Amino acid sequence: MEIRQLRYFLAVAHTEHLTVAARNLYVTQSTLSHGLRQLEEDLGIQLFERIGRRLKLSEAGAVFRNFAGRALQELEAGRMALSDLSGLQAGVLTVGVIPTFLNTLVPATVAAFNAAYPGVNIVVRDLRASPLEEQLLSGELDLGIAFYPTQRKEIEAEPLFEERMQLIVNRSHPLAGRSKLAFNALAKVPLALLTPAFATRRLIDQALRAAGVTPNVPVEMESVEALIAACRDSQLASIVPERAASQATDMRAINLVSPQLVRPAAVLWRQGASRSMAAQAFAALLRRANRGQ
Repeated sequence: MEIRQLRYFLAVAHTEHLTVAARNLYVTQSTLSHGLRQLEEDLGIQLFERIGRRLKLSEAGAVFRNFAGRALQELEAGRMALSDLSGLQAGVLTVGVIPTFLNTLVPATVAAFNAAYPGVNIVVRDLRASPLEEQLLSGELDLGIAFYPTQRKEIEAEPLFEERMQLIVNRSHPLAGRSKLAFNALAKVPLALLTPAFATRRLIDQALRAAGVTPNVPVEMESVEALIAACRDSQLASIVPERAASQATDMRAINLVSPQLVRPAAVLWRQGASRSMAAQAFAALLRRANRGQ
């Protein structure tokens, strides 16, 4: 069994597509297919099932994925530990980030990290909470940035900050003059919200139910930035995290009360996993940036 075979396996498990995985790995499809076949022969079991053009993990492949990810993470941690001895001169740091923070919290920290450690390659993955936790546990991520509490007990959360959810509207909206608004005042307001696949949307629905409101949601989208854009030239309103609202300087952000909806954010680590100096340095930059908010 070779390291490259484990990398091939995890890439295909992540994309479920041979062509995409080969492109991401900068190898030919035939090289990738050959490496996977060798791995399956070494293990004596089929790791993937073909469904049309897709490759789906078999039951055995799903079990092996966690072990393969952890093995590669430990190997990378070992390489990073060696680079730590020379002051973070090389290595790869992989960070998972939920979409809410991808355009607000992370870019400045990535830039600061690159300026401080230009020899370390940093990879940021845009992930929803559930796959982020899965990839953290499988060893595909060094750390994650998301809201907590998490769904998986094997994940350790290091609190960063709390973020209020705010109602955002354009400046001509009937509610634009309000500085705060109770949830029960949203009964007849057309809302553009994240889809129910997002934990944030489920919390918003809980708050509306607690206020006795059956919401009017004519628009559902999978991006906070897209929701804000949809409200920019319409009579729609949306409920978004305050950091995202603060970036839309041409819009009006209204504090929501009764109840006030607050989400705590954290750096996420897999319990018991090695933490490279690069991962710790990145987390320290995140903490420092948050203190400056």
